[in-house]
Amino acid sequence: MIGLPDVERLEADTHALRLIDYRQGGSACLDAVRDRIGDARLMLDASAPEHVRRRLHVAMGDLHNLAGWVCFDAGLTGSARVHFARALVLAGWGRHNSLVANICYRLGRVCLHHENHDEALDHFELGRLAAAGPGDEIAASILSMNSAWTHARKGDGGQALAELDRGRERFEAADHTDVPSWARFFTKTDLSAMVGAVHTDLARTVDPRHARTAIPLLTAAVDDFGDDMARSRALSLILLSIDHLLDRDLDHGVAVGFRAVTSAETLTSARVRDRIRPLGEQAERHHSHAGAQELAARIFEYVGPPHLRH
Repeated sequence: MIGLPDVERLEADTHALRLIDYRQGGSACLDAVRDRIGDARLMLDASAPEHVRRRLHVAMGDLHNLAGWVCFDAGLTGSARVHFARALVLAGWGRHNSLVANICYRLGRVCLHHENHDEALDHFELGRLAAAGPGDEIAASILSMNSAWTHARKGDGGQALAELDRGRERFEAADHTDVPSWARFFTKTDLSAMVGAVHTDLARTVDPRHARTAIPLLTAAVDDFGDDMARSRALSLILLSIDHLLDRDLDHGVAVGFRAVTSAETLTSARVRDRIRPLGEQAERHHSHAGAQELAARIFEYVGPPHLRH
């Protein structure tokens, strides 16, 4: 027989492991997350009152949701998808639409990372359907922002900007005093970073002038992210450096780029290594700038030489 305190301990453990992931990267907590799943799985077979069982299903769903994200960050895409599939089943059993929406968002991010844009948009749209009810404005905002980023990657500027507006509206309409633990990362700082990311990709695919919109947004995000969000700060530094290079402010771009590499090297995140490759490529294009060439060399030393990139 299990009771509410058992489920609350599971929720607290998931929250603590998620903080390690934000601060150090997925590989830093991968084994601990797997161990916690092994221990918690036994709870599913125990007897419990109906209200406790539903909350257990949600808690277990979120633990698998975290496991999927941690595996994704560690470069284990196949394992990530398995955990996300299990998370969706458990969230469905718990009848928790907000968690379903969050899992769809994370599945979409896996697809976006691997440049499967249409599949990413499908996941984001499914998530939006789950987040259509009142009280799910944060989830809806996250999904719209990520749809905007995907459209920017595709070079669809009009749709990207429309989704940005939609995402901002949902964020402003949200109750920020009651946010599920899996969505608490999405603060004003993360919103600023996301809008900056969208404009960075629009600068790369549509018009370089978008870099000037991205720069102050990403600068603010970098300044606001604390050590508890070290990975988000590193990812924002990468984008900020790209924007300065696109804007031909090469000295500044190189300086920020070296900060990005230093930050990335403190993390155990394959995803960050993947995301810094385009910065190396951008820096490498500036053949006459010694600092840019030095930055490119430093990045390729970190992620592997250019001919091994994939």
